Amino acid sequence: MFPDEIVTPRLRLRALSREVVDPLEAYDYFAASRSNTIEEETEYVTWNPHETPKEAFDFFKKAEEQHAAAENAIYAIFPREGEDGAGEFAGTAGFKPEWDNRRAIYGMWLRKKFWGRGYSGERAAAFFAAVFDLLDLDVALAYAIPENDASCRAISKYTERFGGQEDGTFRNEVVDADGTPRDVRAWSVTHAQWSDATGGEYDAEFRWEDDDE
Repeated sequence: MFPDEIVTPRLRLRALSREVVDPLEAYDYFAASRSNTIEEETEYVTWNPHETPKEAFDFFKKAEEQHAAAENAIYAIFPREGEDGAGEFAGTAGFKPEWDNRRAIYGMWLRKKFWGRGYSGERAAAFFAAVFDLLDLDVALAYAIPENDASCRAISKYTERFGGQEDGTFRNEVVDADGTPRDVRAWSVTHAQWSDATGGEYDAEFRWEDDDE
C-alpha cells in the first residue's frame, strides 16, 4: 500500500529497511558513543540516542514490519545528484496513518549536516500527495516541541503554503522515551485545503518494488 520509494526534485526517500541502510552503519549516526552531534539532533524528538547496535537493528526491523502492515511509513532520506552529500544517508522521515480518524501524523529526523536546506518542506509536499492522493485521508498533522524554533518555522511555512494553519498548543500530547510528557505546537492541512492550494498536482514520483522498472 505505502510507496516503497518517493522521489522529489532533490530527495530520494526509500522505505527504511535493513537492505536500504545497514543498521550497523546507521548506528554510527544514532549512537551517542559514535556521533558527536546526536545529542543536539535528538534534543526535540521523543527517542533517545541508541546505546547498542541491536537497538538500531530492532528499529529497522520494526519499520519493515509496520510498512508491510500499512501501520507506519518510515523512509530513509538520500539527497539526489547535485546535492552536497548526494547518496548519503541523511536521516529519516515518515507519516503514521490513524486510519479510524482518517488522518496522518508526520515526523522527521535529520543529521545536522543536512539542516537548513529546506528538506523538511520538500518531503512534506510529497507526503501530502501520498496521504491525500494515494491514501485518501482527510487531515495531515505535524507537531513540534515549542522550544524547537527551527522546526516550528519550517512547519508553519509549509502548512501555510498548502492552505493549512496552526491549531494551537496541546499539553502533554507526546511522551519522551523516558516517559516524560511534553507539550507540542500542532499544525494541520486538510485534503480540501491541499486540493485548493495545488489543484491536486504535485512534483513527486511514487514507486513500488513490483513496478516494472
